[in-house]
Amino acid sequence: MSLGFEQSNGFQTIAAIDIWRPAIETLLYNHPHIAREFAICASVDDVFRENSEFSPIVEKLIDFEVDVVIGGPPCQGMSLAGKRLDSDPRNQLFKSFVKAVEVLQPKAFVMENVPGLLSSDGGKINRAILNAFAEIGYNHFDQHAPMVLKAETFGVPQIRRRLFYVGFRGDISPSFDAWPPKPTHQVHIRGKRETTPDLFALDDAANSLPLPISVKEAISDLPAINSGQGADEMPYIKTNDLSDFQVKMRNWEHCPRLNEGPMIYNHEASRHTEKLINLISKAEPGSSVDPKYTDSKKWDPNAPGYTVKALGAGGGSTNRRAFHYDPKQLRGSTIRENARVQSFPDWYRFMGAKTHQMSQVGNAVPPLLAKAIAHALYEKLNNDEC
Repeated sequence: MSLGFEQSNGFQTIAAIDIWRPAIETLLYNHPHIAREFAICASVDDVFRENSEFSPIVEKLIDFEVDVVIGGPPCQGMSLAGKRLDSDPRNQLFKSFVKAVEVLQPKAFVMENVPGLLSSDGGKINRAILNAFAEIGYNHFDQHAPMVLKAETFGVPQIRRRLFYVGFRGDISPSFDAWPPKPTHQVHIRGKRETTPDLFALDDAANSLPLPISVKEAISDLPAINSGQGADEMPYIKTNDLSDFQVKMRNWEHCPRLNEGPMIYNHEASRHTEKLINLISKAEPGSSVDPKYTDSKKWDPNAPGYTVKALGAGGGSTNRRAFHYDPKQLRGSTIRENARVQSFPDWYRFMGAKTHQMSQVGNAVPPLLAKAIAHALYEKLNNDEC
């Protein structure tokens, strides 16, 4: 989510916490302005525990008077993508995020999670979250209710639904007229590429917006590779036939690493068995490749991509994977293709093992979606100071 906030030109990331080392390595590579002492590889509980080894760093962060705390507590226990386990202890990890907000006292917070949280355990977890924030002085959710946002309506070439909580410190006006942020594209309606009215649109203007961006518009300019081909670094293919989205993804103007020139990172295909290649060849676009896994689908080139997911322990299997729509590229999606579908610019490089890279992409909030939220939040906080 931090990249999208920085892309809004209204915020700068000063610190980050993640218990997973590969995520911290990727953060530091792509956000070199963050001091290493503020890129903390530890649990949020440990960081904000009283008299911990991180207490001196937390004191510095308090002195910085942080404007916004953003994050997404692990949500696997509440996800609609698999079995929802209401008793999963990960459902309680939001309390760590609440503790961080309580200690740092930012003007605002943004917390991301899966839509299933709203109904998990009969809505008890959602109510517990609202009550926990209210207890530390961040309330008035009646004026800016938790909202499920649709990624494709903000220019992301992906069908992805995510839940966002926004709250404000007690001395900040709770009024948030810009919430939720205004969509820039239509909602995807399955099986339709022509302009189809959204019967649930808030106003007629939503139906006059551009169609959502398709997978083909997102990735067709990337080098064609087959099973086992590709590389971690590849040159661009010169072409004048680029979509507006591809032009945006190829823009290296905001790459913070001045010693690097434009290139393609993380575009390496896994090596498949002949059996799997045969399954891919027989699958129609938009259908499952492996009947054992309903979410192992071949992309429909004329629609937004399916939700990019983090790989589980069986990262090399067909489960939780997308497959290329091109009959000449019989393979699973590469990390770069998934990153494009998530709206990461090409200069953003993912570090670590390939399965770790895939999970980092799948766990992320699409930058263009985060950017829309950041714009709305900056406008509100900036106007409050006027």
